[in-house]
Parts: sequence; structure tokens; C-alpha cells
Amino acid sequence: MIDIWFGVFLCFLLAPVSVAEAVRADQIVLVILRGVTGPPVSELRREITRQFDGSSPVIPSIHVVPGDLYVKGAWTLLPLFPKLVEFHPNATWLVILQETTRINWAELVDLTQRFDPDKEWFIGRELFDKEPTIVHHFAFHHDPSAFKYPLGETGILLSWPAVKRVHSRIARQQLPRDFSIDAQHELAVYLMEGVNMTRSSALCLRPGPGCATWIQPFEPCGTRVDADDLFFAVKTWSKFHTDRVPIVQRTWARQVHQLVFFSDVADERIPTISLGVPNTESGHCSKTMAIIDHLHERMASIEPSLRWYVIADDDSIIGVRKLREFLTCHDPSQPLLIGQRYGYASGHNYGYDYITGGGGMVLSRTALQLIAGNCRCPAPDTPDDMWLGACSESLGISIVHFSGFHQARPDDYPMELLHTQFVISFHKHWMHDPVQVYETWFADEDDFSISSPVDGDDGCSVMDPSQHCQVKQQPAELFQSTSIERLPDEL
Repeated sequence: MIDIWFGVFLCFLLAPVSVAEAVRADQIVLVILRGVTGPPVSELRREITRQFDGSSPVIPSIHVVPGDLYVKGAWTLLPLFPKLVEFHPNATWLVILQETTRINWAELVDLTQRFDPDKEWFIGRELFDKEPTIVHHFAFHHDPSAFKYPLGETGILLSWPAVKRVHSRIARQQLPRDFSIDAQHELAVYLMEGVNMTRSSALCLRPGPGCATWIQPFEPCGTRVDADDLFFAVKTWSKFHTDRVPIVQRTWARQVHQLVFFSDVADERIPTISLGVPNTESGHCSKTMAIIDHLHERMASIEPSLRWYVIADDDSIIGVRKLREFLTCHDPSQPLLIGQRYGYASGHNYGYDYITGGGGMVLSRTALQLIAGNCRCPAPDTPDDMWLGACSESLGISIVHFSGFHQARPDDYPMELLHTQFVISFHKHWMHDPVQVYETWFADEDDFSISSPVDGDDGCSVMDPSQHCQVKQQPAELFQSTSIERLPDEL
């Protein structure tokens, strides 16, 4: 008799058990964050609902944002919580997905059943910084790798008590009124006083056995945009004519058919052109707006077929062919400002989003036409990217985020994160070798070696910046106005 009871007890120990009762589908709230030019709402819903064969009496609550639910600043995540608590008082789990996230519903339900829904849970695929990074405001600088935060594209799960914790703090303190850069990291910081992230291997990079979620890689939407459809304006100034400019010329500029360096002085060796706007130590608003106004004035007659304009810094590092592939998914007849999105007080009525300048700002022809003459700077050193974003929103221009643009160096991002992205750009020449960055991330795609000679300059060594090797770029004289006046700085 004892042996029988021992056998029953042993079977009980070895049998798989769940710490939670079976979760009903309608107790799980799915939020899909969609880009403004992303797939249709119906298509994103269908990715989920097609996994239900009609025999299930209930399906999960699905919100596509923006789409069937509008929340200002939703991409920063925190503004979502008050609405979700209001709409779903009896929910058990919140699952936040990106438009690139794919799910296996059965595995996702199984994942939730491993955790007690009456406790506070914050679950994700683990990321950490290997060194203090400007992207995260140098947080946890004593040991940045100790702080874990989720990879948003593989999904973020929160039990409803954790959702209520966030909502309660927002009710007490209101939404943040500062900058938003990396929403996943900022959510983890917001929760860290009470809930640390729990890592789950069921949140995967690629589909496989036991995966509840995975990432759908980016795929171009057609044949690569023609190189003649893009114009590149590179902001520089005389201090950097002998160090930064040659690196641009030796790397990504060689894949560009139309490029002009705009500077504070005209330098025939490069060449650069000056728009009569003195350099400022920061902000550069007047210079950027002068470039936009000048391009609008001159390009209509010079290159009427141009569809895209890229404004880059002289320390931007760009994969030109990858950019041309990415742009196949966007319509230049629509008013678009594209790049890496940051936000300022995004969840508030007075807040706004903007595209960071260092990773490159891509303007559709329509957007450039709207901005030209309509976005006068408050001051010459106003941050140009922030002002451009605020003004663009007021003009009805869509701010389009793509994760492949980067405001910082590769070392400022977890390598696992970068390997999930269709990387288009990086920024900064300091504390790393920008030529090596280009070789590592873009040279193979651009299909040439840095050590090859510059086209048409047989006696010029591209490895010697002092020689100012010239690349094929738009002749500067085509952009010179007969009379260039400094643009007014006032509104």
C-alpha cells in the first residue's frame, strides 16, 4: 500500500504543473504598435486572429495603435497604461508587440501560465548595455550590464498587477515631461523600484520550437530606389574640412550620385558651398533651414525628378544601398520625415516627436516643399532636428521611425539588438574608427573596398585625408545663388 501511494506521489511530482489557472483568451490584451506608414490595421489583426479556427468562443482583445485606438505618444509606452486600465478592468495580462512581432498563440498562452497572474510580472527577452551609453543617458554607469531591459520587438508581457503599478505611479506623478529615446529601457527604469524584468527564452529572435514570439525581418518592398532619385546634403564647417569630410568622401559618399557639402565657407578643394550662415557651436537650426530653403529654390529647375532628400552630418555613417532598399516601402508623394525618432514630452498635448539629425534625416519631396519657407528658427542655435520635428508635425508631415537609423555609435547599442535590425546608419567619429564601422556594417552591401582608388583620381590616395580625394558629386556651382543672403532667424 505504501508503494502505491509513493508511486502516486512520485507521478504528481514529475507531472508538468502550472502555477496559474488556464488563461482565457479574452483576459489577455494585445497592443500592436504600428508605424504611421506600417501595414493596414486589418492585416495586423489578421496575423493574430487567423490562429483561431472559429471553434473558440472568445478571442483576445487586440488594439492596433495608431489605428483602432489613438494615444498620443503611444510609442513611448507609458501613455498607454491609463487607457488600458480604463478599458480592461478585468484583464489578466498585457502583451505589447511591434508591427514586426509574430506570435504563436498557443505558446504565448503557455508562457503566461508559468506565472501567477496575481503577482507583479514584467517579462521580456533580456538586453543590457556593455558600457554606459548616451542613448540611455549614461544610466547605471558603475555597472551598466547589471540592469536588464527587454527587446521590444520580441514582445513585452506584464501581469495586470504590474500594469496597475505603472498606472498608479502615472496617476500620482503624471507622465514624464522629458526626452524619450528607448521606450523599452525607459519602461524598465520606471518599473525598477518594484518589479525587475524576468527573462524568457520563449521570446525568440527567429521562429522555432517553443517560441511564443519572434521577429519578422525587414524585406524591401520592390526594386532598390534609383540612386539618381536621392540628393544628399551634408552639413559641415571649416574646422572639419580636413578630418571629417575626407572620411565621408572615402566611404559612403562614393555610392552617392548627387551630394553637396554645405559649410560656413566655400572651399574649392572639396568643394563646399556657403549659404552665408555663420556656424554655431550647437543647434545649427539656421544652417539646416537655409539648406532646405535653398534646395527647394534651386532643385525644382536643376533636378525636377528628385524624390528624396537626405540631410546628414559630416560624421554620419550611412549604408547608401540599404537606404535605397528601405525607401522602396515609402511613397515620396506623401509628406514624410524619416529616420530615428526621439520624443520630447510625447505623451502631453504640447509634446512632439522628431527625427534625430546624426543618423540622417530623410525628407520626401512633398515634405521638403511644405517645410521650405514655413519653419523659421527661433534662434540660430536652436536644435535643428527638434525644431524640424515640431514644425513638421504642425504642417501635417508624418514622422516615420525606422530602427535601422542610429544617432550613436555601434558600441552604444547591444549587439543582439543591432543584429535584429536592417541597419542603415550610425553617427559619430569619436572613440571608434569610422572607416572600420563602415567596412563592418556597410561596405559589403555597397560592394567595394575602402582601399580601392577613387573613381577618376588616379593619383589620389583615399587613405590620406590630406589629399582631399574628390568623389562624384553634384557640381557646387549649380547650387550657388547669384545673391545669397543670411536667412532671418526670427519666426
